[in-house]
Amino acid sequence: MQSDDPTVTSGTGPTREEARALTERVLSLSTADAARVGLEAGRRRFVRSADNRITSAGEAHDVTVTITSVFGRRVASVTTNLIDDQGIRDAVLRSESLAQLAPENPEFMPELGPQTYADVRGAYATTANATPDALADAAAQGIESARRSDNVAAGFIDVQSGAEALATSQGLFAYHAGTGVASTLTIRSPDGATSGWAGDEAADWSRIDTPRVAADAAAKCVAWRQATPLDPGSYDVVLEPTAVGMLMLRLRAAFDARAADEGRSFFSDPGGGNRIGQPLFDPRVTISSDPGASGAETAPYNETGVPRATLTWVDGGTLANLAYSRFWADRQERAPLPAPANLIMAGGADTPEDLIASTRRGVLITRFWYIRALNPRTLAYTGLTRDGTFLIENGRISRPVNNFRFNQSLVEMLRNIELIGPAVRVAASESSSVGAPVVVPPLKVRGFALSSVSDAI
Repeated sequence: MQSDDPTVTSGTGPTREEARALTERVLSLSTADAARVGLEAGRRRFVRSADNRITSAGEAHDVTVTITSVFGRRVASVTTNLIDDQGIRDAVLRSESLAQLAPENPEFMPELGPQTYADVRGAYATTANATPDALADAAAQGIESARRSDNVAAGFIDVQSGAEALATSQGLFAYHAGTGVASTLTIRSPDGATSGWAGDEAADWSRIDTPRVAADAAAKCVAWRQATPLDPGSYDVVLEPTAVGMLMLRLRAAFDARAADEGRSFFSDPGGGNRIGQPLFDPRVTISSDPGASGAETAPYNETGVPRATLTWVDGGTLANLAYSRFWADRQERAPLPAPANLIMAGGADTPEDLIASTRRGVLITRFWYIRALNPRTLAYTGLTRDGTFLIENGRISRPVNNFRFNQSLVEMLRNIELIGPAVRVAASESSSVGAPVVVPPLKVRGFALSSVSDAI
């Protein structure tokens, strides 16, 4: 159940009033021309399992205060976790001393005054109040699933709850409380020769489908036994939602107007400027961000206090918007537009079974690993398939196959879509920790470049 109180959910750090009092206390000590205070505070709990047992569990509470001081166009910041009077006073003095020594910032922008923000309620009591027993029980379900299939489980459950605030000497104050859970499970055969993975991510602990994660990881491990050779090449692929999310997470950072205007991006127009208004992808591709998206909430402001609102970045395949920093917006004589804090790709009506059934010969990919950028001008990335890769023949999964290294342009991927399934939030981070919310569908894509065979499991 989500909290009805927008200022606090039990276990999510300081209340709005507490955060305001702390930031005002910091600002009252400033002698700079202007100052900004960022506050982050909260709790993180985790359970880690390996070799079919819970190996570690813990809980950490932390608070950090970042003080930015401004003298003219000279700026410096200091971060501290000492929030007693002396600790705050020392951090303010260090920040001011460093700012007076810093070179002038040629892209300096003055601190913002009061802003209006959307009312985003992203703190869920189910997550903030999840007990150690609940986390241990979820881990135990994964272990039991592995044991039933004579395999070995390793998992990580990451639960985060906290609050953040931002205040300036010009009168701005912003506050956001939020929660997040990532639950991932890898099940391998005792000899390490086969592996299956499943995961889930949500803001609300009650949305984590632990039985599904346990069952899917075990099923993938069993199905991938005795993987058979398959040559590299260009294949039709069915990408499960996690695989799509791990790639689309990289696209989130590409919506940058400055990089486009300066000719450093796929979104750069060959004639100069950017490609806003141009059709670039399959017309079924719509990508948006929304700080208030249910189950994928984010702060309704960025790190400098600029408000975030619901925004469409790609509309029916056409580039609709790019993010403008305050400096670049001022240079281009337009309003600033923060980069997306979450990424939501519209889904379709095709079921995952439809995607497989429609494929005469292709490859099913569970997820990727070790993804790295190749070329920002083509949005090309490389990485490895992992934890369940299968050949599809005549609309059915026919056999497990070796893993691959891929070399793929996300542009071509989003142009070569054949079918789209329903969108879900996925665990898109390679670290298995709670990450930026990513909501994406499974995709069937033609001509995906599986460039070489990988011996990875």
